[in-house]
Amino acid sequence: MIAVLAALMGVVLAAGGVAVASVAAPDVDVVPSGGLEWRQLLTVPVALALVAVLSLAVGLLLKSGGATITVLLVWALVVEPALSATGDWLAGIDIGPWMPFLALSDFQGQSGGVSFPGGPYLACVYVAAATAALLAVAIKVQGRREP
Repeated sequence: MIAVLAALMGVVLAAGGVAVASVAAPDVDVVPSGGLEWRQLLTVPVALALVAVLSLAVGLLLKSGGATITVLLVWALVVEPALSATGDWLAGIDIGPWMPFLALSDFQGQSGGVSFPGGPYLACVYVAAATAALLAVAIKVQGRREP
């Protein structure tokens, strides 16, 4: 349910962004015309749904709203960029593209210099699989905590 609500919010935000842009700059064509522009617009609901489920999983594991927000913000804004900047220090593997939020950014067409090895759509599948795995672990842990 949380993924559906987040995806609906993504649709509203994407459509609202285009509407506000067309009002703010009426002489500029703000309707997406190319494949990358459409992907950047249409992936917003998918990305928000994945992040909502990921947040739910982290929240189930930590059992604290404040800790969940802190962990997610620090991970997305500090840990992932720092690990991606270190390059291939881990057994010769560049781990930056494998970070979930950076992979999701690549899926949205905003790679920031870090491209997922299999392409943007495989990045989305990777993040969805990692999110599903984390949610499964969180549900299992939750079941053991509160029978």
